[in-house]
Amino acid sequence: MSPKPEAVLYIRIPPVQCKYGETVWLPFLSKTMKFHVIRSRLILFVLFVGLTALFALFVSLSAEEAAPKKILSLQLPQIKKAPPAKEPPVAMTADKERIIKTVRFMSEENFPRSANKVNKEKTINYLVQAFTKAGIQGTRQELTLDDRTETLTNVHALKTGKTDKRIIVAAHYDAVPQSPAADDNASGLAVLIELAYLLKGTNELNCAVELVSYDAEETGYIGSLYHAKKLKSQKVDVACMLCMDLVGYYSEEKDSQDFPLAPLSLIYGTKGDFLGVIGRPQDVRLISKAKKAFQESVPLRVESITVPNFIEGHFSWSDHRNFWAEGYPALFFTDTAFYRNKNYHQKTDTWDTLDYNRLAQVPVGLYHLILAIDAANIQK
Repeated sequence: MSPKPEAVLYIRIPPVQCKYGETVWLPFLSKTMKFHVIRSRLILFVLFVGLTALFALFVSLSAEEAAPKKILSLQLPQIKKAPPAKEPPVAMTADKERIIKTVRFMSEENFPRSANKVNKEKTINYLVQAFTKAGIQGTRQELTLDDRTETLTNVHALKTGKTDKRIIVAAHYDAVPQSPAADDNASGLAVLIELAYLLKGTNELNCAVELVSYDAEETGYIGSLYHAKKLKSQKVDVACMLCMDLVGYYSEEKDSQDFPLAPLSLIYGTKGDFLGVIGRPQDVRLISKAKKAFQESVPLRVESITVPNFIEGHFSWSDHRNFWAEGYPALFFTDTAFYRNKNYHQKTDTWDTLDYNRLAQVPVGLYHLILAIDAANIQK
């Protein structure tokens, strides 16, 4: 017995007439056609379709071969060449050697520079002469206060402008008795003197620029208190006050920077390699101008913080506080003092601990900030 087919398809086929008149069945057909392996037929159908497709492809390729040949090319987007770069402007620089000379005189040759009356007079004379030599007449302003027995002295240098509106840049010159005070604040004095030299070659600005070195910052911010109140009483239009206090100490070491609020390290990092700019919410546009001016003119890293009025304490330990009190816009520029420089108010605050490459960038950034502030006031 033959094995039963795996699959059987029954199709009714009519009988075929042969030439002998007999009705017969084709040998491979019976009364019903049996497709024992339907899958074989399906495979044949697929092969037929495939061969047809291959034939069509062959005809197509033959026609393409007969056609004129074309070189295949990729049309890449055209890259326009940038125009030749303009020669960068000659970079403005401060005199690093003069900065070092100022810091060394204030912290080494003239130590202690304010506790000793003779040395204090030398300090005042040095500043007056340095401003004058730079091209802006230096003057001394004596302050006689009822509650103090000694006479205090501020040093001023005023570069006049087209208007009476005034930009004030300041740094205190007094120091605690026990410290050479190179960073605090011979560094700020050096910046003021260099700024005077930079301003010397500038055309007349819209605003007047007043460079001031204050007395008695260390004993109560007295020099700046007197100045701010006098400006207010005389109704002087002050565009802003820029305060320099400890601007020369920097470190690339990890964990060299502390903060009054610990979470600030998550924002600014732990390297003391930046100049801090501190202002209040109402000074935010001024802060923005300061950062932009520095970033566009010097490579010195500059970081800023906007201090809400209710936590000013840790951020107002310098002469800018008296201008804030009188309602004037003011910014505080600093290396953050004892939050970075452990020589603060110590005998070790010496001239050779400062970073003069970075310190020399501060007056250049300030100069460009002054130009930006002046331009903004022209537009008003």
